[in-house]
Amino acid sequence: MSVVAPPAHGKAWLLQITALCVILGVLLALSLKTQRDAAKEGVPIHMPDIRAALRITKQDNIKLQKELADVKLKYEDIAKEQAQGLSSAKNLEKALTETKLLAGTVSAKGPGVTVTIHDSPKLLPSEQNKEYYMVHDADLRNVANELFSAGAEVVSINGQRLIANSSIRCAGPVILVNSVEVAAPYVIKAIGKPDVLENALRMPGGLADDLFLLDMIEIKKYNELVIVGYTGSSSFSYAVPASTD
Repeated sequence: MSVVAPPAHGKAWLLQITALCVILGVLLALSLKTQRDAAKEGVPIHMPDIRAALRITKQDNIKLQKELADVKLKYEDIAKEQAQGLSSAKNLEKALTETKLLAGTVSAKGPGVTVTIHDSPKLLPSEQNKEYYMVHDADLRNVANELFSAGAEVVSINGQRLIANSSIRCAGPVILVNSVEVAAPYVIKAIGKPDVLENALRMPGGLADDLFLLDMIEIKKYNELVIVGYTGSSSFSYAVPASTD
């Protein structure tokens, strides 16, 4: 008796189903492992949990945005305070510089004039009234005062800076400025508006009128002059700041 074997293609579907089951089993195992790992790490795996996590994340994001806005406002306030501090420091530095200029303790530069004064060339050997043709301390004082009145901000005579307690006086045959002997020609430097300073000195009938009549004075205008600071004593023995209380 002969045995008839089943056709080979009849077993093919069994192999395909087996392979499919194996693949599905692997995928299911991977899915379960992923869910277990996610659960261990606290990651939501169900839709309600995901929605809740998303809502919490949005709330946290809103909170962080508000904190960021607060930080920006604080930063702007700090920046404004620093800017105001810098502005105050600049104003204080400017006031200090102007005080030094006013006190004459620092060199100064700016536009101005130089006024050179010397004895009159019209003086003759036979002239009896020679004093009239010579430079006196009053001439230097008059010219300096005229320059200050015309708006000069800084004035010096032969390198001696004129300050609040400066003196211009005669001591016998010499003239003293700040108690320092100066000699002709006397060069007065003044910082201010050049045209205004010159016009003040040339004013008819002014304090310098006689000097022009006797050719004892020359004026030159400059776009920039440098006047050195006061080098004398600036200490006080008796004066102290008065209380404003």
